[in-house]
Amino acid sequence: MIVHALLTMILGTSLSVDRGDYRIHAQVIGEGQPLVAIAGGPGFSGQSVWGVGFGARKACKTYLFDQLGTGQSQMKHPEKPLEGSVSLLSTVDDLEALRKATGHKKWIVFGQSWGVIVALVYAARNPGAVDHLVLASVPGLGFDGRVLGTNLAKSIPDEVEKQIIDISLDPAITDAEKADRALQLAIPYYFHDPMFGRNLAKRAPVGMFAPHVFLALQENILGTKGYAEDLRALRRTKFPVTMIQGHQDPCGAAMPYLLKDEFFPRAKVYMLDRVGHFSWMEERELFFTVFHQSLKLPMPDYLTAENLLDNPAGDRELAEMEEHGWPFGAPASSR
Repeated sequence: MIVHALLTMILGTSLSVDRGDYRIHAQVIGEGQPLVAIAGGPGFSGQSVWGVGFGARKACKTYLFDQLGTGQSQMKHPEKPLEGSVSLLSTVDDLEALRKATGHKKWIVFGQSWGVIVALVYAARNPGAVDHLVLASVPGLGFDGRVLGTNLAKSIPDEVEKQIIDISLDPAITDAEKADRALQLAIPYYFHDPMFGRNLAKRAPVGMFAPHVFLALQENILGTKGYAEDLRALRRTKFPVTMIQGHQDPCGAAMPYLLKDEFFPRAKVYMLDRVGHFSWMEERELFFTVFHQSLKLPMPDYLTAENLLDNPAGDRELAEMEEHGWPFGAPASSR
């Protein structure tokens, strides 16, 4: 009973910051070193990286950041157009406003996919606020960003590709609806095991993806206009950098090494096998072993078992995930 109450307290808090025309929200999970988790997309809410915060909850106090237009970060007056307020650079400013509201001098900055781009620009503009930069599912920057589309085109079955094309050509649906439907069809192929990805996608909460945010920010994916100078500033930073990439990530296994060569010679790169674009879901034990070791955090009990196939602590971890907020509504086993 006491343990349950403690978990509820740790997992049930949130933070909201007034930004004038809108408010920025973050769910807070865990206790320990401060960490902000920036989701992918663009357009996924902080709930999509809930598993990262939960897995690190005994060592890190994680802020699951809702970018404007996602989750509970919304305009105060819904009739006011979002497009005039959401941008890459305003998102970076929102993150810094969130950090100041927490009272933390520095925090670990974790970015996944699109969140990597946000994290890079944030770190370039606020290097003194970064304790450790952790980048997962590193995408290509600029022209290299096209690798994702090329790899997905190879892995998506012809019949699914035809459905995506038909959606893109349908004049009866909006661009936001097209983006939403196309993502639902394509998302299983971001995973090493598409069946596993399909099952997760079916159980994803309604509203986790905000397609209008994707449309507002998509120009930043394939081009670095507006933040190229920020990227060059990364060469002068000194905080530690860890990158975690799947060998089967459709963004390409080479992307973290290109980033390392260009900006972060000091970075440590970890490659995980049987992993696509969502490493903490696909190979949870491998991901969190690398995560805790690279950040020099105490290892959770379920990762120290001699036999991970017969692991009561691992079973308890899965049960607690499901009980306390795992957003995909079913056993969180990676297989």
